[in-house]
Amino acid sequence: MMTAANQTDPPPSPGKRKGLVIVPAFNEADSIARVVDALRHHLPDFDVLVIDDGSKDATIRRVPASAAAISLPFNLGIGGAMQTGYRYAALNGYEIAVQVDADGQHPAHAVGKLVEAMKNTGADMVIGSRFVEGGSYEQ
Repeated sequence: MMTAANQTDPPPSPGKRKGLVIVPAFNEADSIARVVDALRHHLPDFDVLVIDDGSKDATIRRVPASAAAISLPFNLGIGGAMQTGYRYAALNGYEIAVQVDADGQHPAHAVGKLVEAMKNTGADMVIGSRFVEGGSYEQ
């Protein structure tokens, strides 16, 4: 169950932005703990929220206690899982929301670069890509 943030909570301190990493997960029992642990290590000032998108495996049971978790009753797909995460972020007063996949394909150490780009440019949205710097990837 999601609840709105307490209206008496103080605003975030200047220079520090309240951040949330949203981790949509579908049948990621083998990787979820490693991903959450890496995020907590590289982004200690961010909260982590795992959205278990109707997994049939033990994903929800393997989410470390250092992360919040929401278990959807059935698979909504990436769009539904992310909408759940963004709604949670809005209701709880987060200023920054970052998506990191539960399979480990997004390196936790790189998320800080996105956050810094947002802070330095004042952008409302930043998108990271591992394919921008060239290489042989083709869609």
